[in-house]
Amino acid sequence: MCPKCRKEVEAASTGGSTTLRLLKAGVFGLGGGIAGAAVYWWVGLTGYTPGLLLILVGWLVGTAVFKGSEERGGLVYQLLAVLLTYLAVGAARVPEVNARSKAESEKMPRRVSSRVFDRHHDSFIHRTFSPDMGDAMSREEVVVTAILHTSIAVVRGPAYEAWHSPVSALIYGCALYVAWRRNKRAVLSVVGPFQWASVSPAPASEAAPGS
Repeated sequence: MCPKCRKEVEAASTGGSTTLRLLKAGVFGLGGGIAGAAVYWWVGLTGYTPGLLLILVGWLVGTAVFKGSEERGGLVYQLLAVLLTYLAVGAARVPEVNARSKAESEKMPRRVSSRVFDRHHDSFIHRTFSPDMGDAMSREEVVVTAILHTSIAVVRGPAYEAWHSPVSALIYGCALYVAWRRNKRAVLSVVGPFQWASVSPAPASEAAPGS
């Protein structure tokens, strides 16, 4: 590689705005997370939701973050990819978790007001899916409460499931590791610069005979 080419390659790998690159990686990663969660939801409509699809979510998020970082990678992008993957996994699992939680809530024999809870019924699941939830709440309050509870489910869902299920913990761990690994820092190895060697004419003694 000539000196000029080396400088151009090094400038391309170290130049640019770090803030802009991080922002782009975040946007790309968010898009990858939404795409991965959408795929998981779509497959879930068939009634079959293989947990291994969550590893695909990790790969999509990790790849998107890596592309957004202009394929540089590094610790910051690895942490970003892991965070977005965690949230994407939580979002992907929300419909299934909510359906299961609602079914469990409907099996409870007691019906209580959304404003009053005793110790037995004061649980996240019951507060979220109580049949009387909307009795004393306006439409705006119901929407805000649903958004709040969904956000809580996204954040705490993967950790809660991983704590209670070793299999889920293994799958979630693999998804996070894939996203982390995908953003390993790219090491640029440049050899050179090299100088063009001048070719000397052959000595007269080595000239072809008969010349």
